[in-house]
Amino acid sequence: MGPVSAVLGGAQHQGFNLNDNSGPTNLSGGQRRLAAIVFTDMVGYSAIAQRDEPLALKLLDTQNELVRSVLKNHQGREVKTIGDAFLLEFESALDAVLCSLEIQNAVSERNQRSPDTERILLRIGIHAGDVIHRDGDVFGDAVNIASRVVSYSEAGSICVSEQVYYQIRNKVQYAMTRIPEQSLKNVEEKIDLYQIGLQSKEPSGTTVAGDRRRRIAVLPFANISPDPNDGYFADGLTDELISTLSGVHGLRVIARTSVARYKETDRSVPQIGNELQAAFLLEGSVRKAGNKVRVNAQLVDVESQEDIWSNHYDRELDDVFSIQNDIARRVSDSLQVTIHEREQARVGRKETQNSAAYIAYLKGRTFLHEGTEKAVMAAKRQFEAAIQEDPRYAKAHSGLADCYMLLSDYLFAPVPNALADARASIERALSLDPDLPEALASQANLCVYDYKFAEAEMGFRRAIALNPSYASAHHWYSICLAQFGRYDDAWREVTIAQELDPLSSAIAISVFYRAIMSGRLDEAQRRIRKLEEIDPASPLVLEARMAYSFARKEWGDALVNLRKMIEADPSDPFLEMDLGYIYGVTGKKQEALELTEKLKKVDEGLRIKGQALAFVYAGLGDLDESFRWLDFAIEKREIFVGWFRGYPLLENVKRDPRFADVLRRTHLN
Repeated sequence: MGPVSAVLGGAQHQGFNLNDNSGPTNLSGGQRRLAAIVFTDMVGYSAIAQRDEPLALKLLDTQNELVRSVLKNHQGREVKTIGDAFLLEFESALDAVLCSLEIQNAVSERNQRSPDTERILLRIGIHAGDVIHRDGDVFGDAVNIASRVVSYSEAGSICVSEQVYYQIRNKVQYAMTRIPEQSLKNVEEKIDLYQIGLQSKEPSGTTVAGDRRRRIAVLPFANISPDPNDGYFADGLTDELISTLSGVHGLRVIARTSVARYKETDRSVPQIGNELQAAFLLEGSVRKAGNKVRVNAQLVDVESQEDIWSNHYDRELDDVFSIQNDIARRVSDSLQVTIHEREQARVGRKETQNSAAYIAYLKGRTFLHEGTEKAVMAAKRQFEAAIQEDPRYAKAHSGLADCYMLLSDYLFAPVPNALADARASIERALSLDPDLPEALASQANLCVYDYKFAEAEMGFRRAIALNPSYASAHHWYSICLAQFGRYDDAWREVTIAQELDPLSSAIAISVFYRAIMSGRLDEAQRRIRKLEEIDPASPLVLEARMAYSFARKEWGDALVNLRKMIEADPSDPFLEMDLGYIYGVTGKKQEALELTEKLKKVDEGLRIKGQALAFVYAGLGDLDESFRWLDFAIEKREIFVGWFRGYPLLENVKRDPRFADVLRRTHLN
């Protein structure tokens, strides 16, 4: 929200006595007093104004009327509006929060009655502190900090400073989630922030992905075996514990991607808990010697840093499943979570009697997490070895399917061949275990490739019902929903995925793209910051910066980042696609056409050729060629055709009557 920062840039006053509220309330007297300051921000307003100025003005008028109608029922006053933002003042932090909650609820109710194109999304920031009144305006630290706090609020939510939190924490029946210390611009000291979630009014603190007091992170178990090469066993046991605990509906289990970086970490329990927003950590060690295994495990309360349960197990290797199952039951009992009868059957199941098959499976999972072509192929060999040892090991078949899917997604193998192999492995896994969530989610993902979107949705829902903590299922489901044009639902699923896997760069950039596709460019910019926090060295950061400039039509900035990406990976056809589009819309027709000739030589087996050419020709304004290549993409079952429906820069394609036929033929209408 640039206008707020610009207006407030010079309104910073240091050194006021925050305990002095003795001055008169004459607003023109330049006196200071304590107050709660509220900033509102309409998410994506700038993008809407660029696309459709009359609609933007209509939404702005609607927002202003709504905020003012709520404000008059509370003990506050409107100081001023700044573009699409309100600056409000309250004598009480509680009044400020209650008013803000009513505003957000009123907006939510209004959105339910409105089409997606006319929804309003607000974020609200609140801080309490010293202010100066002069000529009807307010200045000071409280104003400056509140203007920074709002940028950390989720769309449709409220973010408050710790000063506000301590005044309202026992008085508001909404979930409040701590955001670790933040460095706010032009604010000397870091402060804690708290997100107030409006998804639930239950005092238990339920959030989208569940009660934080039921959020648990299984940290990588330490390998203390005599042979360091047995490290795969500790890693695999960690994965299996995550999988087993994820099947307990009362728990919310952080995904392996996010916990993996805490292997051999020097971070403290509170640091890890805050970074993962988890209330409990399960940690331990594994010692494997021959056919014997010793496992130590302890469940730690993040807040008190005390063990609330611990145990050690000395067992035969063949009995490792009973260790996993016992740990899952003890953790559930400790957190007072009931394991239902059907879940008990899954938790207690011994999935293979063959220890060699189990070891090969654990090795495969360890390799698979590395993500390189070499590692995926190594994982494939391990899963094949596990299947050879035990052909009825359903999870090994599912793991093999994941290998084929990754070989396809990363363009390491021809897509049709890889998908056919994945389909065979998934069908075998489900014939052995019809309720295996990983296989069900993978099967649903395959349905997306086949344009069977309704079947895909049913599959994702079933997988999530069986394992609500399976972040990948929520992530893939969000991509499916976006193809349908159901952007609110897609946003919900991808944000759940991020809560379950908060340090996954892949999910973080997916959240970023969901914001881009729904025109929330301010939100997209905030998500770039999140991606930078997760992994500042990741090439996805550069990609996000490029895509953000691309969506804003800031072609110079987009080209700078795009050329850096091409330098790092000159063989990526998607980058040539983006470059061709930029050349097209900036009048460099010849350069764009030269890139179309290169794209025409892309292997059809990669299933990206048609959509890439359709995109470049859309940039050139040649819609006949664009639709010719969309027809090609549909014929070859390219999977991102639905992306044309949501991408903001493709209005010329979407306005064409032929686009309705594209949606009909891909079963997306």
